[in-house]
Amino acid sequence: MKRIIKASFMLLFMSVFVLLFSVSAEASGFDPAYYAEKYPDVVAVVGDSQPALINHYLTFGIGEGRFQNAEEEAAGTPLNTYVDVDITNQTVTYILNGEAVLSSPCVTGCVSKHRSTPTGIFATTGHVKGTYLIGPTWKNWVDYWMPFYGGCGLHDATWRNSFGGSIYQTNGSHGCVNLPHDVAQQLFDMIGIGTVVIVHETPAPAPQ
Repeated sequence: MKRIIKASFMLLFMSVFVLLFSVSAEASGFDPAYYAEKYPDVVAVVGDSQPALINHYLTFGIGEGRFQNAEEEAAGTPLNTYVDVDITNQTVTYILNGEAVLSSPCVTGCVSKHRSTPTGIFATTGHVKGTYLIGPTWKNWVDYWMPFYGGCGLHDATWRNSFGGSIYQTNGSHGCVNLPHDVAQQLFDMIGIGTVVIVHETPAPAPQ
């Protein structure tokens, strides 16, 4: 079952990936008010709450070619503003209007402790400036918290001295995406609730 779910995520990711790099329209992120007004058929089924609309867009809307905001509709091209989290290369890149405007090394979930950051297509569900992240054995203050999947999110990690490389293999996070403080601040100021987040691994190149 897990293999089927993972395969479905990867199939969806690859189909969207092809689309992402062929667009040039403007987009500012998911707009729940726009989505509800544009697609009353969706509201009739899932309601008009922000979480329900975001979930529909990620689960069905992208594949159905629905627009996430008015800018995309005007341009006629969906999904070209998103946060790319590349687990293999340990990078976070913010794509705005089809162009990379922010990129940084990161640290994702610890592989050796089976806490890998989940892969798939998500959207930010929160946008909190200043909060404690609390777990069974930790209580860490972060200045910028951008959750996208349950307790997993993007945030600053001032307790780290370095990012990127192979740190995540043995000294990664509990599942979150750790960023340098200045990068987290910049990203926080650029995105809002509903911004698409794509978390993936980069396949190794085929042998020659």
